[in-house]
Amino acid sequence: MGWYSSRVSELNDQLNRASEGAPDTVKRALSDAIVKVGNAADQALSAMLDASERTSAGNLGTQRKWQERCATATADISRAFGDAAKDHMLSPALQLFWYQALEHEMAFFGSLAAVQTPQLHDDLLVHQDLLNKMLGELWDKWTFLLSKDVIFENDQRQVVQQVSRMAQSIVDELAPGVLKRTSEGVSRATAKSLDVALKLDDKLLGGKGVDLAKFVASMFDVDIPDEIDRNLLDAVQGGSEVYQVQTGHYRNLVSAYQSLVQAEKGSVLLLFNATRAEVDTYRDKNDLGKAKVMLDQAKGYLSDWASRVPSSAQRSEASSFKDKVCSAIDTDWRLTEELDTKFRDKFKGIFIQSLGSETLEQLAESYLFRQHIEEITRKDAAGKLKALPGNLQSEVDSALERGLRPLDDLVNRVPEEVRELARMKNQRFKEHVRARLKDRIQALLPAIVELAALWDPNNLSRDFSREELEKALR
Repeated sequence: MGWYSSRVSELNDQLNRASEGAPDTVKRALSDAIVKVGNAADQALSAMLDASERTSAGNLGTQRKWQERCATATADISRAFGDAAKDHMLSPALQLFWYQALEHEMAFFGSLAAVQTPQLHDDLLVHQDLLNKMLGELWDKWTFLLSKDVIFENDQRQVVQQVSRMAQSIVDELAPGVLKRTSEGVSRATAKSLDVALKLDDKLLGGKGVDLAKFVASMFDVDIPDEIDRNLLDAVQGGSEVYQVQTGHYRNLVSAYQSLVQAEKGSVLLLFNATRAEVDTYRDKNDLGKAKVMLDQAKGYLSDWASRVPSSAQRSEASSFKDKVCSAIDTDWRLTEELDTKFRDKFKGIFIQSLGSETLEQLAESYLFRQHIEEITRKDAAGKLKALPGNLQSEVDSALERGLRPLDDLVNRVPEEVRELARMKNQRFKEHVRARLKDRIQALLPAIVELAALWDPNNLSRDFSREELEKALR
Protein backbone atom coordinates (compact mmCIF):
# COMPACT_ATOMS: atom_id res chain seq x y z
CA MET A 1 0.00 0.00 0.00
CA GLY A 2 3.01 2.22 0.46
CA TRP A 3 1.89 3.66 3.78
CA TYR A 4 5.37 4.80 4.69
CA SER A 5 6.61 6.29 1.40
CA SER A 6 6.70 9.87 2.72
CA ARG A 7 8.58 8.77 5.81
CA VAL A 8 11.05 6.75 3.73
CA SER A 9 11.69 9.81 1.58
CA GLU A 10 12.15 11.92 4.69
CA LEU A 11 14.66 9.44 6.15
CA ASN A 12 16.59 9.26 2.88
CA ASP A 13 16.80 13.07 2.74
CA GLN A 14 18.09 13.14 6.32
CA LEU A 15 20.59 10.38 5.52
CA ASN A 16 21.89 12.24 2.46
CA ARG A 17 22.56 15.35 4.54
CA ALA A 18 24.13 13.46 7.43
CA SER A 19 26.27 11.10 5.26
CA GLU A 20 28.14 13.73 3.27
CA GLY A 21 31.73 12.47 2.97
CA ALA A 22 30.91 9.07 4.52
CA PRO A 23 32.04 5.82 2.84
CA ASP A 24 29.65 4.34 0.29
CA THR A 25 29.42 1.11 2.28
CA VAL A 26 28.01 3.03 5.27
CA LYS A 27 25.58 4.91 3.06
CA ARG A 28 24.36 1.68 1.44
CA ALA A 29 23.98 -0.04 4.79
CA LEU A 30 21.86 2.77 6.19
CA SER A 31 19.91 3.14 2.93
CA ASP A 32 19.09 -0.59 2.99
CA ALA A 33 17.97 -0.19 6.59
CA ILE A 34 15.55 2.58 5.58
CA VAL A 35 14.03 0.27 2.94
CA LYS A 36 13.54 -2.41 5.61
CA VAL A 37 12.02 0.14 7.97
CA GLY A 38 9.55 1.22 5.28
CA ASN A 39 8.60 -2.40 4.54
CA ALA A 40 8.15 -3.24 8.21
CA ALA A 41 6.03 -0.15 8.79
CA ASP A 42 3.94 -0.80 5.66
CA GLN A 43 3.29 -4.38 6.70
CA ALA A 44 2.37 -3.40 10.25
CA LEU A 45 0.00 -0.58 9.27
CA SER A 46 -1.64 -2.67 6.54
CA ALA A 47 -2.18 -5.55 8.95
CA MET A 48 -3.65 -3.22 11.59
CA LEU A 49 -6.05 -1.63 9.09
CA ASP A 50 -7.03 -5.09 7.87
CA ALA A 51 -7.71 -6.14 11.48
CA SER A 52 -9.91 -3.06 11.96
CA GLU A 53 -11.83 -3.69 8.74
CA ARG A 54 -12.34 -7.37 9.53
CA THR A 55 -13.19 -7.01 13.18
CA SER A 56 -16.69 -8.16 14.20
CA ALA A 57 -18.55 -9.45 17.23
CA GLY A 58 -17.30 -12.90 16.29
CA ASN A 59 -13.76 -11.72 15.50
CA LEU A 60 -12.62 -9.51 18.37
CA GLY A 61 -9.21 -9.03 19.95
CA THR A 62 -8.25 -6.14 17.65
CA GLN A 63 -6.31 -4.40 20.42
CA ARG A 64 -4.12 -7.45 20.87
CA LYS A 65 -3.58 -7.76 17.12
CA TRP A 66 -2.49 -4.11 16.90
CA GLN A 67 -0.11 -4.52 19.82
CA GLU A 68 1.40 -7.65 18.28
CA ARG A 69 1.91 -5.92 14.93
CA CYS A 70 3.45 -2.87 16.63
CA ALA A 71 5.78 -5.13 18.60
CA THR A 72 6.81 -6.97 15.41
CA ALA A 73 7.37 -3.66 13.61
CA THR A 74 9.54 -2.19 16.37
CA ALA A 75 11.57 -5.42 16.55
CA ASP A 76 12.09 -5.46 12.77
CA ILE A 77 12.95 -1.75 12.65
CA SER A 78 15.31 -2.03 15.58
CA ARG A 79 17.02 -5.00 13.92
CA ALA A 80 17.33 -3.13 10.61
CA PHE A 81 18.97 -0.13 12.23
CA GLY A 82 21.15 -2.34 14.40
CA ASP A 83 22.38 -4.37 11.45
CA ALA A 84 23.16 -1.18 9.50
CA ALA A 85 25.39 0.20 12.23
CA LYS A 86 27.12 -3.10 12.93
CA ASP A 87 30.76 -3.19 11.85
CA HIS A 88 30.62 0.43 10.62
CA MET A 89 32.12 3.55 12.07
CA LEU A 90 29.48 6.27 12.01
CA SER A 91 30.38 9.90 11.93
CA PRO A 92 28.83 12.10 14.62
CA ALA A 93 26.27 13.33 12.09
CA LEU A 94 25.31 9.77 11.12
CA GLN A 95 25.23 8.73 14.77
CA LEU A 96 22.75 11.55 15.43
CA PHE A 97 20.71 10.55 12.38
CA TRP A 98 20.76 6.89 13.40
CA TYR A 99 19.72 7.65 16.98
CA GLN A 100 16.92 10.07 16.07
CA ALA A 101 15.53 7.87 13.29
CA LEU A 102 15.41 4.84 15.57
CA GLU A 103 13.92 6.86 18.42
CA HIS A 104 11.21 8.33 16.19
CA GLU A 105 10.24 4.91 14.82
CA MET A 106 10.07 3.44 18.32
CA ALA A 107 7.95 6.40 19.40
CA PHE A 108 5.66 6.02 16.37
CA PHE A 109 4.85 2.37 16.93
CA GLY A 110 5.21 2.42 20.69
CA SER A 111 2.58 5.13 21.08
CA LEU A 112 0.36 3.46 18.44
CA ALA A 113 0.39 0.22 20.45
CA ALA A 114 -0.91 2.13 23.46
CA VAL A 115 -3.86 3.73 21.60
CA GLN A 116 -7.22 2.34 22.84
CA THR A 117 -8.97 2.80 19.50
CA PRO A 118 -9.10 -0.89 18.49
CA GLN A 119 -10.52 -1.90 21.89
CA LEU A 120 -13.20 0.77 21.68
CA HIS A 121 -13.98 -0.35 18.14
CA ASP A 122 -14.47 -3.89 19.46
CA ASP A 123 -16.63 -2.55 22.28
CA LEU A 124 -18.76 -0.71 19.75
CA LEU A 125 -19.24 -3.92 17.79
CA VAL A 126 -20.20 -5.80 20.95
CA HIS A 127 -22.79 -3.10 21.62
CA GLN A 128 -24.05 -3.48 18.05
CA ASP A 129 -24.23 -7.26 18.36
CA LEU A 130 -26.13 -7.09 21.65
CA LEU A 131 -28.58 -4.64 20.11
CA ASN A 132 -29.07 -6.87 17.07
CA LYS A 133 -29.62 -9.95 19.23
CA MET A 134 -32.02 -8.09 21.49
CA LEU A 135 -34.00 -6.99 18.45
CA GLY A 136 -34.58 -10.59 17.46
CA GLU A 137 -35.14 -11.87 20.99
CA LEU A 138 -37.58 -9.10 21.88
CA TRP A 139 -39.58 -9.60 18.71
CA ASP A 140 -39.80 -13.33 19.43
CA LYS A 141 -40.83 -12.60 23.00
CA TRP A 142 -43.41 -10.01 21.94
CA THR A 143 -44.90 -12.47 19.44
CA PHE A 144 -44.99 -15.14 22.15
CA LEU A 145 -46.60 -12.76 24.67
CA LEU A 146 -49.29 -11.75 22.20
CA SER A 147 -50.08 -15.37 21.33
CA LYS A 148 -50.36 -16.31 25.02
CA ASP A 149 -52.43 -13.21 25.70
CA VAL A 150 -54.82 -14.11 22.88
CA ILE A 151 -55.46 -17.49 24.55
CA PHE A 152 -56.40 -15.84 27.85
CA GLU A 153 -58.53 -13.19 26.17
CA ASN A 154 -60.34 -15.75 24.01
CA ASP A 155 -61.23 -17.66 27.18
CA GLN A 156 -62.37 -14.41 28.83
CA ARG A 157 -64.39 -13.50 25.75
CA GLN A 158 -66.13 -16.90 25.84
CA VAL A 159 -67.19 -16.20 29.45
CA VAL A 160 -68.57 -12.80 28.46
CA GLN A 161 -70.40 -14.39 25.53
CA GLN A 162 -72.06 -16.80 27.99
CA VAL A 163 -73.12 -13.78 30.03
CA SER A 164 -74.58 -12.26 26.86
CA ARG A 165 -76.55 -15.45 26.17
CA MET A 166 -77.83 -15.41 29.75
CA ALA A 167 -79.06 -11.84 29.31
CA GLN A 168 -80.82 -12.78 26.09
CA SER A 169 -82.39 -15.79 27.79
CA ILE A 170 -83.73 -13.59 30.59
CA VAL A 171 -85.25 -11.22 28.07
CA ASP A 172 -86.63 -13.89 25.72
CA GLU A 173 -87.48 -16.75 28.07
CA LEU A 174 -87.17 -16.20 31.82
CA ALA A 175 -89.25 -13.06 32.35
CA PRO A 176 -91.99 -13.96 29.83
CA GLY A 177 -91.92 -17.58 31.00
CA VAL A 178 -92.50 -16.63 34.64
CA LEU A 179 -95.52 -14.58 33.67
CA LYS A 180 -96.86 -17.35 31.48
CA ARG A 181 -96.39 -20.03 34.15
CA THR A 182 -98.01 -17.80 36.75
CA SER A 183 -101.02 -17.15 34.54
CA GLU A 184 -101.41 -20.83 33.74
CA GLY A 185 -100.97 -21.82 37.38
CA VAL A 186 -103.60 -19.38 38.59
CA SER A 187 -105.93 -20.57 35.84
CA ARG A 188 -105.51 -24.17 36.97
CA ALA A 189 -106.11 -23.25 40.60
CA THR A 190 -109.18 -21.12 39.89
CA ALA A 191 -110.50 -23.81 37.60
CA LYS A 192 -110.42 -26.19 40.54
CA SER A 193 -112.13 -23.65 42.76
CA LEU A 194 -114.74 -23.17 40.08
CA ASP A 195 -115.17 -26.92 39.82
CA VAL A 196 -115.85 -27.16 43.55
CA ALA A 197 -118.37 -24.37 43.28
CA LEU A 198 -120.15 -25.94 40.34
CA LYS A 199 -120.40 -29.23 42.17
CA LEU A 200 -121.95 -27.43 45.12
CA ASP A 201 -124.27 -25.71 42.69
CA ASP A 202 -125.44 -29.01 41.27
CA LYS A 203 -125.76 -30.57 44.67
CA LEU A 204 -127.32 -27.82 46.68
CA LEU A 205 -128.77 -25.17 44.43
CA GLY A 206 -130.39 -27.66 42.18
CA GLY A 207 -132.02 -29.50 45.11
CA LYS A 208 -135.05 -28.69 47.10
CA GLY A 209 -135.26 -27.39 50.63
CA VAL A 210 -131.63 -26.28 50.44
CA ASP A 211 -130.11 -24.39 53.32
CA LEU A 212 -129.10 -21.30 51.35
CA ALA A 213 -126.84 -19.91 54.05
CA LYS A 214 -125.01 -23.24 54.26
CA PHE A 215 -124.71 -23.28 50.48
CA VAL A 216 -123.13 -19.86 50.31
CA ALA A 217 -120.71 -20.64 53.14
CA SER A 218 -119.74 -23.88 51.44
CA MET A 219 -119.30 -22.28 48.03
CA PHE A 220 -117.02 -19.49 49.29
CA ASP A 221 -115.26 -21.28 52.09
CA VAL A 222 -112.31 -19.04 53.08
CA ASP A 223 -110.35 -22.10 54.10
CA ILE A 224 -109.21 -22.95 50.56
CA PRO A 225 -108.81 -26.70 50.03
CA ASP A 226 -105.17 -27.85 50.33
CA GLU A 227 -104.91 -29.02 46.72
CA ILE A 228 -106.20 -25.71 45.38
CA ASP A 229 -103.97 -23.75 47.75
CA ARG A 230 -100.88 -25.62 46.58
CA ASN A 231 -101.72 -24.86 42.97
CA LEU A 232 -102.10 -21.18 43.72
CA LEU A 233 -98.79 -20.99 45.56
CA ASP A 234 -96.91 -23.08 43.01
CA ALA A 235 -98.15 -20.80 40.26
CA VAL A 236 -96.11 -17.96 41.70
CA GLN A 237 -93.35 -19.78 43.48
CA GLY A 238 -92.34 -21.95 40.52
CA GLY A 239 -89.76 -19.37 39.37
CA SER A 240 -87.89 -19.26 42.68
CA GLU A 241 -85.43 -21.99 41.79
CA VAL A 242 -84.92 -20.41 38.38
CA TYR A 243 -83.82 -17.14 39.97
CA GLN A 244 -81.44 -18.92 42.30
CA VAL A 245 -79.92 -20.98 39.48
CA GLN A 246 -79.50 -17.86 37.36
CA THR A 247 -77.84 -16.00 40.23
CA GLY A 248 -75.46 -18.89 40.91
CA HIS A 249 -74.62 -19.26 37.23
CA TYR A 250 -73.88 -15.54 36.90
CA ARG A 251 -71.58 -15.59 39.92
CA ASN A 252 -69.77 -18.67 38.60
CA LEU A 253 -69.12 -16.83 35.34
CA VAL A 254 -67.81 -13.78 37.21
CA SER A 255 -65.49 -16.03 39.21
CA ALA A 256 -64.25 -17.77 36.06
CA TYR A 257 -63.63 -14.44 34.32
CA GLN A 258 -61.77 -12.94 37.26
CA SER A 259 -59.66 -16.08 37.65
CA LEU A 260 -58.63 -15.75 33.99
CA VAL A 261 -57.77 -12.09 34.54
CA GLN A 262 -55.59 -13.00 37.51
CA ALA A 263 -53.90 -15.74 35.49
CA GLU A 264 -53.20 -13.27 32.67
CA LYS A 265 -51.75 -10.77 35.16
CA GLY A 266 -49.58 -13.41 36.79
CA SER A 267 -48.13 -14.78 33.58
CA VAL A 268 -48.34 -12.71 30.39
CA LEU A 269 -48.39 -9.25 31.95
CA LEU A 270 -45.82 -10.17 34.59
CA LEU A 271 -43.45 -11.37 31.87
CA PHE A 272 -44.18 -8.28 29.77
CA ASN A 273 -43.37 -5.91 32.64
CA ALA A 274 -40.24 -7.87 33.53
CA THR A 275 -39.13 -7.61 29.90
CA ARG A 276 -39.70 -3.85 29.90
CA ALA A 277 -37.57 -3.61 33.05
CA GLU A 278 -34.80 -5.66 31.42
CA VAL A 279 -34.88 -3.43 28.35
CA ASP A 280 -34.69 -0.32 30.56
CA THR A 281 -31.67 -1.77 32.35
CA TYR A 282 -30.01 -2.66 29.06
CA ARG A 283 -30.61 0.76 27.55
CA ASP A 284 -29.33 2.50 30.69
CA LYS A 285 -26.03 0.71 30.15
CA ASN A 286 -25.97 0.42 26.37
CA ASP A 287 -27.94 3.25 24.84
CA LEU A 288 -26.86 4.97 21.64
CA GLY A 289 -25.44 7.90 23.57
CA LYS A 290 -22.96 5.63 25.33
CA ALA A 291 -22.07 4.02 22.01
CA LYS A 292 -21.50 7.50 20.56
CA VAL A 293 -19.06 8.21 23.40
CA MET A 294 -17.16 5.05 22.45
CA LEU A 295 -17.11 6.18 18.82
CA ASP A 296 -15.83 9.64 19.67
CA GLN A 297 -13.18 8.30 22.04
CA ALA A 298 -12.01 5.70 19.51
CA LYS A 299 -11.53 8.33 16.83
CA GLY A 300 -10.24 10.89 19.29
CA TYR A 301 -7.47 8.66 20.65
CA LEU A 302 -6.29 7.89 17.14
CA SER A 303 -6.41 11.55 16.09
CA ASP A 304 -4.46 12.54 19.17
CA TRP A 305 -1.82 9.90 18.39
CA ALA A 306 -1.55 11.03 14.75
CA SER A 307 -0.99 14.63 15.80
CA ARG A 308 1.77 13.76 18.29
CA VAL A 309 4.12 11.53 16.31
CA PRO A 310 7.62 13.07 16.07
CA SER A 311 8.23 13.97 12.41
CA SER A 312 6.12 15.77 9.83
CA ALA A 313 6.27 12.81 7.42
CA GLN A 314 5.17 10.47 10.18
CA ARG A 315 2.25 12.81 10.94
CA SER A 316 1.25 12.63 7.28
CA GLU A 317 1.41 8.82 7.30
CA ALA A 318 -0.37 8.68 10.64
CA SER A 319 -3.15 10.97 9.39
CA SER A 320 -3.73 8.76 6.35
CA PHE A 321 -3.77 5.65 8.54
CA LYS A 322 -6.14 7.36 10.99
CA ASP A 323 -8.57 8.29 8.21
CA LYS A 324 -8.69 4.71 6.91
CA VAL A 325 -9.26 3.22 10.35
CA CYS A 326 -11.88 5.85 11.23
CA SER A 327 -13.66 5.08 7.96
CA ALA A 328 -13.92 1.44 9.00
CA ILE A 329 -15.23 2.49 12.42
CA ASP A 330 -17.74 4.87 10.82
CA THR A 331 -19.07 2.05 8.64
CA ASP A 332 -19.80 0.00 11.73
CA TRP A 333 -21.22 3.05 13.49
CA ARG A 334 -23.73 3.65 10.71
CA LEU A 335 -25.00 0.09 11.11
CA THR A 336 -25.27 0.68 14.85
CA GLU A 337 -27.35 3.79 14.24
CA GLU A 338 -29.58 1.91 11.81
CA LEU A 339 -30.14 -0.88 14.31
CA ASP A 340 -30.91 1.59 17.07
CA THR A 341 -33.42 3.39 14.86
CA LYS A 342 -34.99 0.07 13.93
CA PHE A 343 -35.09 -0.90 17.61
CA ARG A 344 -36.81 2.32 18.63
CA ASP A 345 -39.27 2.25 15.73
CA LYS A 346 -40.23 -1.37 16.37
CA PHE A 347 -40.53 -1.23 20.16
CA LYS A 348 -41.50 2.36 20.89
CA GLY A 349 -44.56 2.23 23.12
CA ILE A 350 -44.02 -1.49 23.71
CA PHE A 351 -40.73 -2.12 25.49
CA ILE A 352 -39.30 1.41 25.43
CA GLN A 353 -40.71 4.80 26.41
CA SER A 354 -44.24 5.19 27.77
CA LEU A 355 -46.64 2.38 27.07
CA GLY A 356 -48.56 3.18 23.89
CA SER A 357 -52.35 3.09 23.69
CA GLU A 358 -52.16 0.49 20.92
CA THR A 359 -49.99 -1.80 23.07
CA LEU A 360 -52.31 -1.27 26.04
CA GLU A 361 -55.29 -2.27 23.91
CA GLN A 362 -53.44 -5.30 22.50
CA LEU A 363 -52.69 -6.58 25.99
CA ALA A 364 -55.84 -5.52 27.89
CA GLU A 365 -58.43 -5.19 25.07
CA SER A 366 -60.35 -2.73 27.24
CA TYR A 367 -62.20 -1.11 24.34
CA LEU A 368 -63.28 -4.42 22.86
CA PHE A 369 -64.55 -5.77 26.17
CA ARG A 370 -66.38 -2.49 26.90
CA GLN A 371 -68.20 -2.98 23.60
CA HIS A 372 -69.18 -6.51 24.65
CA ILE A 373 -70.55 -5.25 27.99
CA GLU A 374 -72.40 -2.39 26.29
CA GLU A 375 -74.02 -4.91 23.96
CA ILE A 376 -75.14 -6.97 26.97
CA THR A 377 -76.43 -3.83 28.68
CA ARG A 378 -78.53 -2.93 25.65
CA LYS A 379 -80.47 -6.19 26.07
CA ASP A 380 -81.84 -4.62 29.30
CA ALA A 381 -82.05 -7.80 31.36
CA ALA A 382 -81.94 -5.65 34.50
CA GLY A 383 -84.96 -3.64 33.34
CA LYS A 384 -86.94 -6.76 32.56
CA LEU A 385 -86.18 -8.22 35.99
CA LYS A 386 -86.95 -5.00 37.84
CA ALA A 387 -90.33 -4.83 36.13
CA LEU A 388 -91.08 -8.48 36.89
CA PRO A 389 -92.63 -8.09 40.40
CA GLY A 390 -95.13 -5.51 39.17
CA ASN A 391 -95.87 -7.54 36.06
CA LEU A 392 -96.36 -10.65 38.16
CA GLN A 393 -98.92 -8.96 40.38
CA SER A 394 -100.69 -7.56 37.36
CA GLU A 395 -100.70 -10.96 35.68
CA VAL A 396 -102.05 -12.61 38.86
CA ASP A 397 -104.84 -10.05 39.08
CA SER A 398 -105.77 -10.58 35.44
CA ALA A 399 -105.62 -14.36 35.75
CA LEU A 400 -107.76 -14.29 38.90
CA GLU A 401 -110.24 -11.98 37.27
CA ARG A 402 -110.61 -14.35 34.36
CA GLY A 403 -110.58 -17.48 36.47
CA LEU A 404 -113.05 -16.33 39.10
CA ARG A 405 -115.49 -14.57 36.77
CA PRO A 406 -117.76 -17.65 36.62
CA LEU A 407 -118.18 -17.34 40.40
CA ASP A 408 -119.69 -13.91 39.83
CA ASP A 409 -122.18 -15.51 37.44
CA LEU A 410 -122.92 -18.15 40.06
CA VAL A 411 -123.55 -15.49 42.68
CA ASN A 412 -126.09 -13.87 40.39
CA ARG A 413 -127.97 -17.21 40.23
CA VAL A 414 -128.48 -17.73 43.94
CA PRO A 415 -131.84 -16.76 45.45
CA GLU A 416 -132.25 -13.07 45.96
CA GLU A 417 -132.56 -13.30 49.71
CA VAL A 418 -128.98 -14.60 50.06
CA ARG A 419 -127.47 -12.91 47.01
CA GLU A 420 -125.92 -10.08 48.99
CA LEU A 421 -124.40 -12.57 51.37
CA ALA A 422 -123.07 -14.50 48.41
CA ARG A 423 -121.57 -11.37 46.93
CA MET A 424 -119.87 -10.56 50.23
CA LYS A 425 -118.56 -14.10 50.58
CA ASN A 426 -117.39 -14.06 46.96
CA GLN A 427 -115.51 -10.80 47.46
CA ARG A 428 -113.93 -12.06 50.65
CA PHE A 429 -112.87 -15.26 48.89
CA LYS A 430 -111.24 -13.30 46.04
CA GLU A 431 -109.42 -11.02 48.47
CA HIS A 432 -108.19 -14.01 50.42
CA VAL A 433 -106.84 -15.65 47.25
CA ARG A 434 -105.17 -12.42 46.11
CA ALA A 435 -103.62 -11.92 49.54
CA ARG A 436 -102.18 -15.42 49.56
CA LEU A 437 -100.63 -14.88 46.11
CA LYS A 438 -99.41 -11.40 46.95
CA ASP A 439 -97.61 -12.71 50.01
CA ARG A 440 -95.86 -15.25 47.84
CA ILE A 441 -94.91 -12.62 45.28
CA GLN A 442 -93.48 -10.47 48.05
CA ALA A 443 -91.49 -13.46 49.32
CA LEU A 444 -89.96 -13.80 45.87
CA LEU A 445 -88.96 -10.14 45.63
CA PRO A 446 -85.50 -10.50 47.27
CA ALA A 447 -84.46 -13.19 44.77
CA ILE A 448 -85.70 -11.11 41.83
CA VAL A 449 -84.14 -7.91 43.16
CA GLU A 450 -80.82 -9.67 43.76
CA LEU A 451 -80.76 -11.07 40.24
CA ALA A 452 -81.76 -7.70 38.78
CA ALA A 453 -78.93 -5.99 40.69
CA LEU A 454 -76.40 -8.39 39.17
CA TRP A 455 -77.47 -7.30 35.69
CA ASP A 456 -77.30 -3.61 36.47
CA PRO A 457 -74.95 -1.92 33.91
CA ASN A 458 -72.67 -0.55 36.64
CA ASN A 459 -72.35 -3.97 38.24
CA LEU A 460 -71.64 -5.62 34.88
CA SER A 461 -68.87 -3.08 34.24
CA ARG A 462 -67.32 -3.83 37.64
CA ASP A 463 -67.61 -7.61 37.40
CA PHE A 464 -66.12 -7.74 33.91
CA SER A 465 -63.73 -4.84 34.23
CA ARG A 466 -60.32 -4.58 32.52
CA GLU A 467 -59.09 -2.12 35.14
CA GLU A 468 -56.84 -4.62 36.90
CA LEU A 469 -55.11 -5.46 33.64
CA GLU A 470 -54.61 -1.79 32.80
CA LYS A 471 -53.21 -1.08 36.28
CA ALA A 472 -50.80 -3.99 35.94
CA LEU A 473 -49.42 -2.40 32.78
CA ARG A 474 -49.12 1.21 33.92
